[in-house]
Amino acid sequence: MNTIKAKQAAIDVVIIGAGAAGLSLLLALDEHNYTGTVKVLERRSGPQNDRIWSFWHSNAVPSYIESIVSHKWSTWSLMTQQGHYLMGHSFYQYCSVRSEHLSALAVERTSAQANIDVLFNCDVASIKAEDDGFIITTSSETLMAKQIIDTRPPALNSNHKGLLQCFYGEEIMLDAAIFEPSTVKLMDQLCRSALGIEFVYILPFSVNHALVEFTCFSIDIIDKETLKKRFAQIIKNIVKQHDYKVVRTEHAVLPMYLINQNRHEPHSDLIYGGIAGGAMRTATGYSFLSSQRWAKKCASALTQRTKLNAAALAPINSLYQKMDVIMLRVLRTDMKTGVTIFERMFERVKAERFARFMTEQATLLDILSVIWAMPKWAFLCAAFGSFFTRTASSNKKRER
Repeated sequence: MNTIKAKQAAIDVVIIGAGAAGLSLLLALDEHNYTGTVKVLERRSGPQNDRIWSFWHSNAVPSYIESIVSHKWSTWSLMTQQGHYLMGHSFYQYCSVRSEHLSALAVERTSAQANIDVLFNCDVASIKAEDDGFIITTSSETLMAKQIIDTRPPALNSNHKGLLQCFYGEEIMLDAAIFEPSTVKLMDQLCRSALGIEFVYILPFSVNHALVEFTCFSIDIIDKETLKKRFAQIIKNIVKQHDYKVVRTEHAVLPMYLINQNRHEPHSDLIYGGIAGGAMRTATGYSFLSSQRWAKKCASALTQRTKLNAAALAPINSLYQKMDVIMLRVLRTDMKTGVTIFERMFERVKAERFARFMTEQATLLDILSVIWAMPKWAFLCAAFGSFFTRTASSNKKRER
């Protein structure tokens, strides 16, 4: 440690990962005029145009994020074999941000600042805690850090109690006008299948340009080739006889179960962010807005030079976490009921209530409205099951 100290001063904050959470924290630190030294370590070779993050507009969206929203839609839809449902609102619009635009904004706002550095091609090999900080070994150098914010995605847990969101999609362009650019198809062709709960997600950027994804909520991982085969069938039915150009592809398996690695890390100078820090709504897969709230709280604490408190930084309120646990228990028990749940949400809940619930800004009436729309018996059984599971777990801990 002393040898390293002789070579360099410790960095105040090291952010591992230049994804949504890492870059959002960097932007929040810049917004708070943070004067400490910051390094972002990213294993990839540079900014990527590899994903689009979507969310419902709200007052929680920072102004600098507003500036890079690439598209907004005032209506969104769901379609099953039983019917077609449409929601819409002029304020709670559905918004999308491209990863390349978030990267460009972060670079633009921080590149001229001597205290901030973003390093690409920098894979973190190890982190070692010391009395007065950490030693970080990367693929190219060894660094010292006082505070680490690790935003790398966690490994998937095969013994989870929730679901996995598996998807494959392509952003396509074609000569024909086949898309309705004013409406996002949030869950199209929603049904129960052998794979799980599957649907098609379409973000239409124009009449001939869209991101089309095949998505499935499943208990087990669905391999990429299986997803691509289902996508090939779907895209053929969408574009018909028209040729199309693939701009880029997207593929991921996202955890739909409770994750917050901060609960298992007593050292408050090492904090997890993003999915690993509990930013993802387990029942929906949305995380971008919760990452913005977390970044704002984290940047405020760092600017005030106060000790980071993992509990205070929790991106999602415990009430939503508990509701999501019950929801996932229902889906795992009977995925056909899951289709009914989403139908009833669109059929019986007002658009503004739905949007506030999805962005963790629901009022008590919003939450009651969502609960009232649900199939009562399935949720009562799941709620009781969750209660007895927690009770049994507590009793086992006492016996130890």
